[in-house]
Amino acid sequence: MINQWVLSNNEEKNKRKTLSWMISLVIILSFCIIPVYGELQNDPSTPWPRTIQDDQQQTVVLQSPPERIVSLAPSNTEVLFALGLDDRIVGVTDYCDYPQEALEKSTIGGFSTVSIEKVIALEPDLVVSSSGNNQETIDRVKDLGIPVYYADAENLDGIYRNFENLGFITGTSDKALKIVSSLKEREEKVREAGASLSDKPVVAHVIWYDPIYVSGKDTFQDELIQIAGGVNAFSDKQSHAIANIEEFINKNPDILMINSGSGMGGNSSEIIEYFKTEPRLSGLSAITSDNIIIVESSIADRAGPRLWDLLEEIAPKIRKE
Repeated sequence: MINQWVLSNNEEKNKRKTLSWMISLVIILSFCIIPVYGELQNDPSTPWPRTIQDDQQQTVVLQSPPERIVSLAPSNTEVLFALGLDDRIVGVTDYCDYPQEALEKSTIGGFSTVSIEKVIALEPDLVVSSSGNNQETIDRVKDLGIPVYYADAENLDGIYRNFENLGFITGTSDKALKIVSSLKEREEKVREAGASLSDKPVVAHVIWYDPIYVSGKDTFQDELIQIAGGVNAFSDKQSHAIANIEEFINKNPDILMINSGSGMGGNSSEIIEYFKTEPRLSGLSAITSDNIIIVESSIADRAGPRLWDLLEEIAPKIRKE
């Protein structure tokens, strides 16, 4: 009898354990299938006020569609104009030079030299910031009760996300979704052509020459090179980094992709001249074959929609079509 009782008791305990385990599994699975926070809030039919999380994982709340928007970075400005918010953009930085209409807007300073006074004077109901801005400035704007959306896209997917999120909190979701759909189609078309290459050329993106500054992995330039069908010569480096002459000789890139208007106090001709006249680099494959691609820095270095124009421009050159 005792053995039977013990057996029965153990069976009951096992049943409880099994039931408890099943309940836990159901709870875990339920969390797995619930959409991510931002995706839940991105429904264009969502009533106001609207809430979203930005790239700093901070919650941004808009009580109604913003009517006065200040952009603190050229990339943000290009995204906002693409969304058709021309009439609602009241302030931009000194470096916001595209589209042409951006030059007609009031300026509030540079990236790290934003004038809080000028921002306040424009009475914005939304400020779009970026990693180029001083965090103290961003915090001060927030302290004034002005909603700030921080956009820091690190790749093309990040730009897609910012289009969707900014479209959501500005009431332009339909426009944002059309743009994202079009950009994804263009990306996929180039990606398919690049994937068909059996012999992928090695490409080095050079930003400056004194010191030699290149694009490594986790950069837009690295992503564009790969999608186009090439291999980034400096994918072993993180982000944008310095490379010495010996590294260039060892990598021996087939193609040099050089920035024009680098923002380093010179232009592409200086970089090209350096690579062609530096004796130790004269034997590089890209130099002996004169295989050099010039890219505009104001496009290549901005997290904006013109990156897809650049992708379509460099792809046939990388594939040597």
